Amino acid sequence: MSSRSRFRFSLCIVLAVAMLFVFQSCSLVGASTLSADPIDSQVVDADTGKPIHGVIVVAYWELHQGSLGGDALPCAAANVEEAVTDKDGKFHVPGWGPIKGHCGYMRGGDPLMFIFKPGYYYNQYPNTPYGTDIVTVTHNGWKGRQMKLKKFPDVSYSDMSPSAYIWNVSQFNIALSFITDFPTQCNWRRVPNTLRTLELEGEKFRKALGYPVGVITGQLIINDKWFEKVAPQCGSPKVFLEGLIK
Repeated sequence: MSSRSRFRFSLCIVLAVAMLFVFQSCSLVGASTLSADPIDSQVVDADTGKPIHGVIVVAYWELHQGSLGGDALPCAAANVEEAVTDKDGKFHVPGWGPIKGHCGYMRGGDPLMFIFKPGYYYNQYPNTPYGTDIVTVTHNGWKGRQMKLKKFPDVSYSDMSPSAYIWNVSQFNIALSFITDFPTQCNWRRVPNTLRTLELEGEKFRKALGYPVGVITGQLIINDKWFEKVAPQCGSPKVFLEGLIK
C-alpha cells in the first residue's frame, strides 16, 4: 500500500470514528431525561426603561431530530410554559423535569421566549445566544438581565391606520404555531393568557375591518373537530377558548 493510500485509509478511519461518536452522542441525549431550571427576568420599555406590567411570556423548549449539520427538524415540544409580568415587570417561568423526552434533543438556546403585550411590538429571545449545543438540562440565562418591548407610537383600532401593528400581531401568531404543530401534546392548553389576549385583539380587528385577521385562536376554533379527533385527551379547543373569554 502506498503512503498516499495509507493516508486516505487512516483519514477514513478517523472520520468514521468521529461520525460514530456524534451519532452515539445524539442517540444517548435523545434517550436521556430532560429538565429545566426556573427562569426569572424583567421586561422593560425599550425607550423609557420602565417596567411593563401584564406582558405575556411564552417559553418553548423544542426537541430536534437529525444531525447537527443543519438538517435537524423539530419533532416535538419538550415543554411549553407561560408567565405574565407583575407591576415591576418581573416574571417567573417555573422549572420542570426530569421527564423522558418524546424524541430528539434540546439545544442550549432553549427555551425560546416570546413576549407580547397589546400595543407593543412583539419580541423573542433565546435563553442563551448561539446555543446550538446539545443539552439535557437548560439553565437560567437571564439572571440579572432585562428583556425589552418597544411601544407602537399610535394604535387606533377605529381607522386601522397603523397596518404595521396588524402585521406585527399576525407575525406573533405565526411564531406561536408550535402550540398546534404537535396536537397530541395539548400545548395550546398551557397558554391560556396568550390565547385570551390574542382572541380579544382579533375581535378588535374584526370590528374595525369587517373581516377577520388571522389569529391562532381562529385556527383552533375552525379545526375544533379535527383536534378533538386526533387528540381527544386534550378536549375541545372551542370550549376551552369560550371559557377563557367569559
